[in-house]
This record gives sequence, C-alpha cells and structure tokens, in this order.
Amino acid sequence: HSLSVSSVNVVEALQEFWQMKQSRGADLKNGALVVYEMVPSTSPPYVCYVTLPGGSCFGSFQFCPTKAEARRSAAKIALMNSVFNEHPSRRITDEFIEKSVSEALASFNGNQEEADNPSTGIGAFRFMLESNKGKSMLEFQELMTVFQLLHWNGSLKAMRERQCSRQ
Repeated sequence: HSLSVSSVNVVEALQEFWQMKQSRGADLKNGALVVYEMVPSTSPPYVCYVTLPGGSCFGSFQFCPTKAEARRSAAKIALMNSVFNEHPSRRITDEFIEKSVSEALASFNGNQEEADNPSTGIGAFRFMLESNKGKSMLEFQELMTVFQLLHWNGSLKAMRERQCSRQ
C-alpha cells in the first residue's frame, strides 16, 4: 500500500531529518532540536508553530480540531520546506540572479539601467540577491520577510531619513 504523508509520523520524520543533517556536519548552533509552540486556546481550531534548528518558523496551515493535528500540520509544512531547501538548485547563483532580474524587468517593463541602480526597486532586488549568493532560497525568503516587516512598520523609512546604507 502506498505511503501517504499522514501515515508517516511527520513529527518524527522532521526531527530525524535535522538529526541526519547534523550528523553530516551541518553547523547548527543550537543543535538539531525542532521546537513546537502551541498558540494558547481552549477550543479549536488549534494553531501550532514549529521552529527549525536553522531558525525558520512555520505554522500549521489547516483547520486543526486537535492539538496533535496542529502539531502534525506544522511539521508537515516544515518538512516539505526542509527537504525542498536541500535541493542544490535552491541555492542563489549568478544564473539564478540573472534570470530573476530579467523576469522582474520584463514583468515591470523596466530597463537595464534600472536593474543596475540600487535605488530602484529592481536594483534593490538585484542587490539583495547578490548579497545572498551561495545562500539557500529559504534563507533569502527569511531575509525578505524581515525586510517587508521593517518596511511595514516604518523602520525602513526612518533608516533612510537617517541616511543608513543598504547594508
């Protein structure tokens, strides 16, 4: 019978994945421990967050009638992202940067000068990709999330007014 993700213990599988990474020499500052946190609630839907040893955080994504289900849901999305992120093609390379920047230019009808000017949106995108060369897409997504949060809460504007550099 074919094995579906639900019949595998995803919580165990996720922990084993990170222990295997550590045993292969991955530099995990706080060890291979996967940490779960339940959002306090006395009734469904239950929500659970999982933090991976690399620092990424994922939340349960389905309606979860039980706490165990919420934990499994969070583990499932974290496991998919962990495995997907292991793929070598998920690293930021020169080719990847060129392709992404030209796609961005095409979708915004931009020109090449724009891509080379870090004060434009596309130029900033290129700058961020280039400063993350060799990192994984997951690490880059985390950085972009932080960048968006800074943008939303007005910190970026304040930094710009104080003439902070992009770095």
